[in-house]
Parts: sequence; structure tokens; C-alpha cells
Amino acid sequence: MLTTLACALAPSVTFADERGATPTPVTIEVGDDGAPVSTSGDGWTYDNGELVLEAGYAFAFTGHAFDVSGENRIWNSGIIVDGIFVNGSKGNGSTVHNEAGGVIQGGTFNMPVNNYGTIEGGTFHESAHNHGKIAGGTFDDYVTNSEGAVVSGGVFEDGGNNNSVDNSGTIGGGEFNIGVNNSGAIEGRGVFNAYVQNGNARFGTDKNKSCTISGGTFNSEEMDNFGTIEGGTFNGEILSRGIIAGGTFSSTSTVASNDEDTTDGGGTISGGTFAGPVTNGDPDPDWNAAAIAGGTFAGAVTNYDAIAGGTFLGDVSNRGVIEGGFFARPIIIGEGGTVSSCTFPVNASLAGLSLAGTGAEQPVATYEKDGEESNCLTLTADTGYTLPSSVSVRLGSADGRELVSGTDYTYNDATGVVAVKKGAVAGPLFLAASGVPAIAPAPEPTPPTPGSQPSSSSAKLLAATGDSVQPTVVAGIVLSAAGTLAASAIACRKRRASRR
Repeated sequence: MLTTLACALAPSVTFADERGATPTPVTIEVGDDGAPVSTSGDGWTYDNGELVLEAGYAFAFTGHAFDVSGENRIWNSGIIVDGIFVNGSKGNGSTVHNEAGGVIQGGTFNMPVNNYGTIEGGTFHESAHNHGKIAGGTFDDYVTNSEGAVVSGGVFEDGGNNNSVDNSGTIGGGEFNIGVNNSGAIEGRGVFNAYVQNGNARFGTDKNKSCTISGGTFNSEEMDNFGTIEGGTFNGEILSRGIIAGGTFSSTSTVASNDEDTTDGGGTISGGTFAGPVTNGDPDPDWNAAAIAGGTFAGAVTNYDAIAGGTFLGDVSNRGVIEGGFFARPIIIGEGGTVSSCTFPVNASLAGLSLAGTGAEQPVATYEKDGEESNCLTLTADTGYTLPSSVSVRLGSADGRELVSGTDYTYNDATGVVAVKKGAVAGPLFLAASGVPAIAPAPEPTPPTPGSQPSSSSAKLLAATGDSVQPTVVAGIVLSAAGTLAASAIACRKRRASRR
């Protein structure tokens, strides 16, 4: 008996299909023998043990579980939204074919599924071969994501089968609690809680470079990288024989980079942020083809091969070759280790002085083995100070070994230039200097207030220097003399008159 539902199905399936049409809801009743009660209905036929579901319909199954023992028992071009599907005989092969344009949204599948359409829900207890899109569902067995196919969601569990996900397409999301073997691309927001292998030791170099991880959170205790890591957050141990060009590696993540038993390059770190320890290369020189060319390393780094660049904020033990990079601490040189060039920070303790023209928050000095050129640092005096006659340059800190003036560095007290030979920069530098307080000039005399009369001593001084105020003073003196003469004349006349 076939029941065609006029009412709507579950709200989650009231969407248009991939052709943009609203599907017609249909229910198929399954008998106790595991087969449909009828042989056909709207949008479906059942013949010779095969169920064909047509596009434009949304099929729900009621009654008993559908027995799909054997191969190719369901061909779906419509939408499967419900039902229980069992494989009573446990036969081999894919028993459900979800065709291009077909959708599985709901149901429990106890047999293999071959998907060329879209899976957006359901529980899959046996293997799933994806050639289309998986955007949801729970998978308890092997999942193969083929080239061109996409996994953008879902939960992938062990299910007691010791299974894994083999990816040759794109994984853009999902929760993976089983191992993942990646030969395609991992990107987006996936969470990986089990072992991950990126690339394969049997692949050639070009093939491995195309096996990429550019996103996701990796919580597995360990993973192997033969391909390319360009991003993601990593919390476990990583053995990389490929390329690490980006990503965030936590303090619990240890990274060992080498290229074991190969001669065509690899084991390269050119970017990323590493909070935990990193080992570059291997103690056995025959296995080494590893290099660090970039990245920021906050934890300890042990180098057996080559470092050509990067920022190293923690301890670096070198038994290989260092040809570049910024090192915040002195490099620990082990047996066979060499350093040809690198850069160290310059720290300073200055009083009344400043470093001019560095152009960076952290002044640096370059080391070059046997280099005769110099790093130039310029001191300028603050207001009220002059340049000192000497400075002190040490390695590391105020307690470090002092470099020799005239041999390791020179200082020009007229220009403030400190020139440190590149060959002498064996570690971070510490520059100490104090400016000399400038001597204040004698105060100038206060000019006289306009209209005031200078003292006699001032008058004599001004007269002697020929200052312009002299005529006024001389006139004063003349006027005083004339007054005295007039008074004397009057006194003489009075005496003559009395004598008469």
C-alpha cells in the first residue's frame, strides 16, 4: 500500500531541492519482509529488489526496516528524509546510491552509501564513499572523500571499526574523532581529535606539496606532515617532512622537521608561530634536508641542519648552519655548529641621551663572521646635556663581557656615532652611556630703567667707553659747575657792598 502525504513533512525538509523546486512529500510503507508493500507510487518504483527514487519528491519510510541486502538496492535522485535501512546478508558493495541532485536528510543506514549528491543528515553505520557533498550526519565507519568532493560538516566516530577518513577532496568542517589521511585540502573550521597524516611518504614532491592544511584545530597527540601546512591551530606533536608555511603551534605542540631518507628537498619551515620546542633536522646528517626560513619561535629550537631566517625568542642550540634570522638570546654553539650571519637586539641604558634614527622599536645589530664592516648607532644629547667622552658596549647585559674600544667598536664624541664591528657581535648588545650636564652661562647685567640717573661710578664707566649716555652726564656736570660759579659771584657782590 502506498500513502502519498498531502501534509508537510518534518520542518527540516521543507526546502527546495537542488533544482529550486519544492519537493512533493511521499511516504513508502515497508513490510515485515523488508520490502515495500507496493511496487510503485508517485516518484518511485520497486523492481527486482531495486528501489528507484525520482527527483522532485521527498521520501519518508514507515513500517519496518528496509532490507537492502546486496548491491545497488536504492538509487536516489530525490530526497530521503527518514527510514531505517539494513543489510541483512552483510553483502559487499554500496547498497545505496545517492545520485547527483539526490539528497539524504535523515535515516539510519546500516549498509554502505555511495554519495554523488548531498548528505545533510542521518546516521551511517557502514562506509560512505563521497563524490558529492557531506554537510552533516554521523559516520561510524570508513569515509572516503574523493577528488572534487566536499566534507563541510558532520561527526566522524570510530564506531568500533578502527576506521578513518581518506580525503582526496576538500574538508572544510566537521568533528573528526578518527584518523584522517589527507591527500587533498583541509581548510576551515574542522576539529581533529585523532591522528592526522598530511600527504604520504610514497607520493612525489609535487603531489605532496598539493596536500594542504590551511585551517582547522588539531588536538591529536601526534601527526605526520609530508605535504604543506599553511594555517591552523596545532596542539600535539608534529613530525614534518614537508613544508610548514603558517599556523599556530601551542606550547604543548612539539615540532620535529626533517626529510628522512629523501634527497629532493623538504622539511622546510617558512612561517608560523611556535610556542613550543622545535627540532630542525636530525642528529644523523644523512637524513638532513631541513631548513627554517621564517616563522616566530618562542620556545627552544634545536638546529641540526640550516636556519636562514625567522625570529627566535627562546634558546637556540646550533649543531648545523645558521645563515640568518633574529635571535633574542645568545646562540648556543654545539659540536659542528657554525654561524655565518644573523641579527641580535641592542638594549641600552642611557641617561641624558637618546638613540637617534633607528627607525624601529628595537634597535638591532648584524653579526657577520669575520665581517669588517660596522653597525652604526648614533647617540644624541637630550636638552641640558652634551655627549660623553666615552661609552660602554657589552655582550648580553650590564654584567656581560665588555667589548674593547678601538678594536671591537669605536666612538666619536663629536658626532655620537658608536660603530660596532659586525664580526664582534657574538650576541645581543648592551650599550650604556651618560650625558654630561651642560654648564649654565653667566647672567647678563640688568639694563637701567628708562629715566633713571646712573651713579657717579657708572657715569665714569660710560664716559670712558664713549657710551651715548655720556653727553647727558657731562651736561649734568656742566650745569652743576655753572650753578656753583653763579653762587660765588653773588657772594662777591654782597661783600663789596658791605665794604662801602
